[in-house]
Amino acid sequence: MTQILRTVKYIALFTPACLLLLLLTACWDRVETNDLAIITATGIDKADDGQIELSVQIFIPKAPVSGSEGMGPTSNGRTTMVMSHKGVSLADALSKLQAELSRKVFWGLCKVFIFGEEIAVDGIQDHLDFLLRHPEPRERAFIFVSNGKAKKYLKLNADLERYSAEYVREIASKRHGMGVSLKDLDEMLSNEDRSAVLPYLKEVNESKKFMKVIGTAMFKKDQMIGIISEATTRGLLWLRNEIEDYTTIVQLDNQGEVAIFPVKTDIKLIPEIKGNDWKMIVKINAEGSIVQNTTYLNLSNQASLEKIEKAFQEKLQKRIGSAIEESKKLQVDVVHFGKEFHRKYPKQWKKVEPRWEEKFPEVKVEYIIKTNIKREGYINRPVKER
Repeated sequence: MTQILRTVKYIALFTPACLLLLLLTACWDRVETNDLAIITATGIDKADDGQIELSVQIFIPKAPVSGSEGMGPTSNGRTTMVMSHKGVSLADALSKLQAELSRKVFWGLCKVFIFGEEIAVDGIQDHLDFLLRHPEPRERAFIFVSNGKAKKYLKLNADLERYSAEYVREIASKRHGMGVSLKDLDEMLSNEDRSAVLPYLKEVNESKKFMKVIGTAMFKKDQMIGIISEATTRGLLWLRNEIEDYTTIVQLDNQGEVAIFPVKTDIKLIPEIKGNDWKMIVKINAEGSIVQNTTYLNLSNQASLEKIEKAFQEKLQKRIGSAIEESKKLQVDVVHFGKEFHRKYPKQWKKVEPRWEEKFPEVKVEYIIKTNIKREGYINRPVKER
């Protein structure tokens, strides 16, 4: 009896320990950092022979500095290199590219994907499918369309950043223009209107060769059909309530200019259907602070403030109206009118959904815009008056 009790005691003691050993994981499938080719940016182009050309910007590991734990510069001062390969698809091009690399391609740190303009016009759905299915690309990576081939943008200069990928990522994250992630693009193409927008890159300054976001590429379904300017993009950002850190310059006849920094914006889209007439009421309440006054207007005077608020209101309507008109012209509902009609009038929406791109330009727009200057700055009297 004593022997049986002793055996039961041993079993009770060692069983938990054995179970814990089963939960421990081994490192049989780990990949060391120095065995990875870390991708920082990716370019996707249509090759001259019709195939897909995949270009990747690869981070170059730096040599250790003698006598220190830091990392020194490479012999030629470069931080990245660019490699490319063609294939019938992205998966095919990637497999061929991988065969030429001594390290395993790793996309976990790739924060920028650029579609060349030619491939964007043909359609990006198949390539987007690959990026979303692959386990490594981040859903928060930013997506762009480039003027011309995407490959050349991976090689351009970025004076303030280590490489071009960091530069365009910072530009997108600051929301000065349209900032669209891989996840955002997937959601756009899954919406009722099946439309999307992507920031449009262009090479500027022939001597130094760097890139700039100069507008927005408009997509109907997965195909790019047009480009809107940087100024019109501002109106689109206002309408989508995505404007950040941007100063609006208001002209006051021949008196000068007032610079207004938006503090708070409330935007509502109110759909209305009466018979065959579809109307969207764009209701905006905007508050701003004055950061510069080059006029003779005294900001402590209520009449002067009202004059500035009216000019601010007109500027907003002009910008937003331009974005809506461009969308109608291209028959691309990037302002999400269809989404609002679907939400409020599901039965009527179901009837027009198959031909929404034809119905969308017919939607009338009414603007109700209220502006309010909350802060005039530390001084009220204009400097010119002194």
